[in-house]
Amino acid sequence: MSADTSARSALAVYRALPARAGWGYLVATSLGRLPLSMMPLAILTLTTASTGSIALAGIAAAAAALGEAIGAPTSGALTDRFGQRPVLLTGVVLNVAFAVAFVATIADAPDAVLIALAGATGLSLPQVGPLSRVRWMAMSHDDLSAAFAFEGVTDEVVYIVGPALVGILAVTVSPEAALLSAAALIAVFVTQFALHPSARFTAPRMDPASEAASDEAVVPVSAAARRTIGALVLGGMLAMGTFFGASQAGLTSFALANGLGDSGSLLYAVMAVGSAVATVAMVTVPDRIGFATRWVLAGVGMALGAVGMMLAPNVGILLVWAVLAGAFQGPALLTIFSVAGSIAQPGRAGILMTLTGSGVVMGVAVGTSLGGALAAEGGSTAAFGLVVTAAGVLAALGVGVGVLTRPRSTRA
Repeated sequence: MSADTSARSALAVYRALPARAGWGYLVATSLGRLPLSMMPLAILTLTTASTGSIALAGIAAAAAALGEAIGAPTSGALTDRFGQRPVLLTGVVLNVAFAVAFVATIADAPDAVLIALAGATGLSLPQVGPLSRVRWMAMSHDDLSAAFAFEGVTDEVVYIVGPALVGILAVTVSPEAALLSAAALIAVFVTQFALHPSARFTAPRMDPASEAASDEAVVPVSAAARRTIGALVLGGMLAMGTFFGASQAGLTSFALANGLGDSGSLLYAVMAVGSAVATVAMVTVPDRIGFATRWVLAGVGMALGAVGMMLAPNVGILLVWAVLAGAFQGPALLTIFSVAGSIAQPGRAGILMTLTGSGVVMGVAVGTSLGGALAAEGGSTAAFGLVVTAAGVLAALGVGVGVLTRPRSTRA
């Protein structure tokens, strides 16, 4: 990471990224991850429209999400062993095949087959976002803060645009078109990402003897501390995902209770825009403010925003607090990924980054389901209570990271 990021303008920092990797890479990594936010919703929409069963559609979408949560770290481990290019290209072939098979059999296949195909589609989804971070770690040490900020903003935009694109295609063309469009994006842009010359920076894992010899030079903490920090990172991502999912449930419930119909997604989009803007600005934060401090401050800020949303008497006040909460959630996500990158061992960055990313997926599933159940019983206030809890847990985990990464002399 840059020795003094604050000495450079934010614009200059971001200009270095296309110079480092090329515009083709930025396009491929951005559009290649768009299907991650499209596939589960497209499966839900298509199954509902074709079978008329919301229950079956929910199970199929859950199977896709579970498949992704399992497949992400598995593919990450495979990229560490064999390199990114063959794993990504294999994922492209399998994912497109499963998506096409799902569309082709949706009208006639037994429920169990549809659920299995949905799960296989999620399982084979190429993990462009986490693997792109692995590449930045290898090719852009001086601009890593800007690269990770770009990745964070791209994730935010993807999770706004993807579901909207599914809805537009399902209404204007057909539900089948939404899922097939996601598969087409994978076929084109994940292939482009896989074949990009930057893939050479992610060579297969070294032999164990060489890996052990380089371990101490790269990772500045003990093996036990590194494992504990890794667990805290995964816990932090679970908390982040719970925050996201419960926020969606709470905002949806608030919109319904205040006569705004189905505009909860628009309220969440406002929250995400604030997050994206704050993430872009993170390159101006001085390096002397360490990861642990950023993590804790972000968690506290998210908790304050969530408390404000929980107590908001009207939509206007709610949006103010939602923007505040969003302004901290993007930096929190960026910081957690940065912590994961800082403890990555040679040849294991792929599984660490994909496992970190899958933590968000699992957390969103928890937050959406539990937040929805709480909203059904106690309205938006109950759902926002879960949001506050998730943010509090996140801040506490950041304290743990601070203790583990503090210099030994300071701890003593």
